[in-house]
Amino acid sequence: MNNLLLKIILAACALTCSTLFSQSSEEAPTWNIFQTVVQVRNDSYISENKIQPWMKKNLSTGLGSGVVIGKNLILTNAHVVMDASRITVRLNGSQLDYAARVLFLGFDCDLALLEVTDNEFSEKTNVISLADSMPVLGSELLVLGFPNGQDNLTVEKGSILRYEKSRYSFSGLDFRNVIKINANIQPGNSGGPAIQNGKVIGVTFQISKTGKDVAYLIPVDIVRHFLKDIRDGKYEGFPNLGFTFQSGAPVSLKLGMRIPGEEKGVFINRIYPNSSFSKILKEKDFLVSIDNLPISVEGEVSIGKQKESIVDYIENKQMGETIAIEVYRSGKKYQGETNLQKNFALDLYRETADDYLLAAGFVFQPISRSFFNSDDGDLDSSIKYHYSYFIQDLLYRYTNRDVVLSFIFDDPEILKYKKYKYKVVESINGMVPKDLEDLKRIWQSHEKDFVILRFRGMELPIVLASESINQINVRVKKRYGANNEK
Repeated sequence: MNNLLLKIILAACALTCSTLFSQSSEEAPTWNIFQTVVQVRNDSYISENKIQPWMKKNLSTGLGSGVVIGKNLILTNAHVVMDASRITVRLNGSQLDYAARVLFLGFDCDLALLEVTDNEFSEKTNVISLADSMPVLGSELLVLGFPNGQDNLTVEKGSILRYEKSRYSFSGLDFRNVIKINANIQPGNSGGPAIQNGKVIGVTFQISKTGKDVAYLIPVDIVRHFLKDIRDGKYEGFPNLGFTFQSGAPVSLKLGMRIPGEEKGVFINRIYPNSSFSKILKEKDFLVSIDNLPISVEGEVSIGKQKESIVDYIENKQMGETIAIEVYRSGKKYQGETNLQKNFALDLYRETADDYLLAAGFVFQPISRSFFNSDDGDLDSSIKYHYSYFIQDLLYRYTNRDVVLSFIFDDPEILKYKKYKYKVVESINGMVPKDLEDLKRIWQSHEKDFVILRFRGMELPIVLASESINQINVRVKKRYGANNEK
């Protein structure tokens, strides 16, 4: 499609969708809005199998969209530019690539901010503003982007279906606000803007797997939180509540714990290790207020006429902000303050299996969500348990991260240990490894003698002599090209 024909189509779209693109006299005209959207190209080297990161990596190219929100600054999805070796952006209908780099990447909100260093880029693009408020349910919008890697901009008309919370597939963990829309969105639209009244109301990031012409936007309040976070030059992420709770409605339970029956609040169940509230809350505390806002028996606070869960209340804050709480403990009332901080325990559920130890034909990796997204159906039930209940059942008291024997090379000396695949390392030479780095350290300190590995659920250990380890390393490197360390 030539540029003249594209201009005619876009001009027709602008006429039919004038209410969506309606501008005040101070805002840019419709055509200028089209000049705020770019195609984003990501060239990266990735392993074919996520749980075999030592395998040969192939060059892969991903395509998405982005929107210019400042001079040479582009907002897009984190998953569009994740692990990029090279990023380029291209204007509508152009074959000229501009090099870009990631300034900030939001691991828990699927947003990224890119910078283009060539000043010519700013001369050929326009900047668009974020909306000041959320759109009305049922209202119409336009979704702009480059679906399926097309060179020319596509404009899709849609409508707001619903506000909801949903799991962000990029992290596989985080539940955030989303806007559910009705629009024909395709791969390649990710990172592009949804526009209403000449302003960005959201960023396209997920397509429904069940509903036809249904997609999801990251709403503007999440975008603003991300942009506010990076003002200090680093991205810290959304605060997490860091504890679980249950309803404070049962009067008999309150009286049994010496809490006045008429008090409203919630009972604290489990507290995440090294989280924002781990030093001032205890299990079985009865939380009655947060920042002097009374908490209902269902865990809500009232802000003006609006009710908000304490989960949302905390997540809307920024890291480092001070939070005041009031609790009943053992029949007495206590007050306390804490500063919101990153909950490192949750990294277990966000990270993928990129780090590993390859030694004596065995590959060891920390448990991560990569194992559960793979096509291998041989995962041991104990792995699933330790992954899913690592925090809930206090398993972190024993290790920082369980380590798994994830792969065994076809070497004649170790083929007899095939049944040990996907077993959790219990000890090495009598010591419990706290994580993968600890396992590496212990292995290296003993590999000149004997290495004795014990695994959960296996009675007999794996015993390896120093001479055998060296011989296996040589054979594996020669046959498979795999080095004995990362």
